[in-house]
Amino acid sequence: WAWSVAFSPDEHLLAGVKYNEIRLWNAVTGERKRIFTGNTGVSDIAFSPDGRTLASGNLDETIRLWDVATGEYRQILTGHTSEVDSVAFSPDGRTLASGGGWWDKIIYLWDVVTGEQKGTFTGHTAGVSDVAFSPDGRILASSSYDYTSRLWDVITGEHVRTFTGHRDGVISIAFSPDGKTLATGSYDETTRLWDVATGEQKEVLAGHTGWISDVAFSPDGRTLATGSEDGTLLLWELPPTAVFGDVNGDGVVDLHDLMHISSNFGLIGQNDADINGDGAVNILDLVTVAGVIGWAAAAPSAQPVALGSLTEAEVRSWLTQAQGLDFMNLRLRRGVRFLEHLLAALTPKETGLLPNYPNPFNPETWIPYHLARASDVTLTIYDTTGAMVRQLDLGHQTAGFYTDRSRAAYWDGRNKLGEFVASGLYFYTLTAEGFTATRKMSIRK
Repeated sequence: WAWSVAFSPDEHLLAGVKYNEIRLWNAVTGERKRIFTGNTGVSDIAFSPDGRTLASGNLDETIRLWDVATGEYRQILTGHTSEVDSVAFSPDGRTLASGGGWWDKIIYLWDVVTGEQKGTFTGHTAGVSDVAFSPDGRILASSSYDYTSRLWDVITGEHVRTFTGHRDGVISIAFSPDGKTLATGSYDETTRLWDVATGEQKEVLAGHTGWISDVAFSPDGRTLATGSEDGTLLLWELPPTAVFGDVNGDGVVDLHDLMHISSNFGLIGQNDADINGDGAVNILDLVTVAGVIGWAAAAPSAQPVALGSLTEAEVRSWLTQAQGLDFMNLRLRRGVRFLEHLLAALTPKETGLLPNYPNPFNPETWIPYHLARASDVTLTIYDTTGAMVRQLDLGHQTAGFYTDRSRAAYWDGRNKLGEFVASGLYFYTLTAEGFTATRKMSIRK
């Protein structure tokens, strides 16, 4: 049996359990990289947010922390008095939570660096089957064979809420990406969705003919996957009432949401752009939403309308701020990668001058161009004799695509004296730091 599987945060590695062994594969090529040995029955595994450590919960009442690069274990965590059924890293990677099995009933929090116990949660009346941190790391959820699930305050150690309603043991649990919904799977063959804030049951998902062994949300929160002892995996489309990351409320998460967050940078207090709920709109909110867009696997260039509203300088500024932070969370790291791809999509490989539009025209036209690097840009218009008709000093421009009407060079059909020029053929030349190109256009009256 493959008891547990886990992807590394960068999605390049896949780890799987075969009783006493943990096997590590290259998720792209399928090549097996190494085998971790030394366990006595592995029940659950989890990667740290930086992908360097793998934690395993074991049937021998221990937890082992493994060095992913070398395959050696760093330390053994002891304290449980029964098998360890579940392990989970906090989003910042500093804390590991573990749930004790049938006879233990205790949840421990461990300092990943020192290996010391830093917290204990008690209250379940049967073993703890699964544990999960909320996306912000402030709340820990636990499911139990006692038919309940609970929420715990990670900082204070206080019990926050108990969810009741399942008719048998609860064996799997997961937070939605926005942290507002909790999904629980049970031996009673149902999956239930709960409102984290109120504790109310939102939905009962029935369809399996066996117990629900695992539940997982897609990173955009729109789909829930449930795996069952009946041999099937079901995908559930969740109500689109709250699409995580859709800060401008148009029903989709795209580049417009990034621009909305950027325009609200610095605002304090309740605001739709404060996606992580920390009371301020900042780069963390922007990178979080970028991570949702990045997961959807849509290349930045696939959103041309929004792309035309962004500048290379703007995205470079976002990326500079993001790279100055220490991101351990998978979605945030994915967000940084998306910004890198976005910057590449906004930076032409070569400077170029494009055909004007409309052409022929009367009396105005727009002249598009690309800049591979920041430059002082000048556009000069000549008649067929080579005499200069008009010179447009466009100033210092950042690298980017100057193609739509809001960014392309504009000529109103007048000469340097302000007079409309006659019908005929004209030439326009773009000059930008070592680059010069000329094209022709015609005015037809």
